[in-house]
Amino acid sequence: MQEDLKKQLKEFIAKRFLKGKSQVRDDESLFAAGIIDSFGMLELIAFIEKNFDVRVNPSEIDIDTFDTVDKIVSFVEKKKKRVA
Repeated sequence: MQEDLKKQLKEFIAKRFLKGKSQVRDDESLFAAGIIDSFGMLELIAFIEKNFDVRVNPSEIDIDTFDTVDKIVSFVEKKKKRVA
C-alpha cells in the first residue's frame, strides 16, 4: 500500500504544483523548496481525504506533518491503522 500511496501523492504533486515538469523526492521539503504554500497544503489535504479515505482533523494540520512525501505517507498510514 505504501508504494501505491506514495506514487499517487507524487503524481498529484507533480501535476498540480510542478505542472508535470519533474518529480519530487520522497524526503524533499515541499515548503522549503517552494513547491507548496499554505493554500497548496489545503489542496493537498483535500486530495488526501478524498483519495485515501482519511479525515484530517484541524488539530492535525501542521506544516511538519505535510512537509515531505514520506511524512505524508506515514501520517496517512497511521490514520488508516486507527480506523481499522
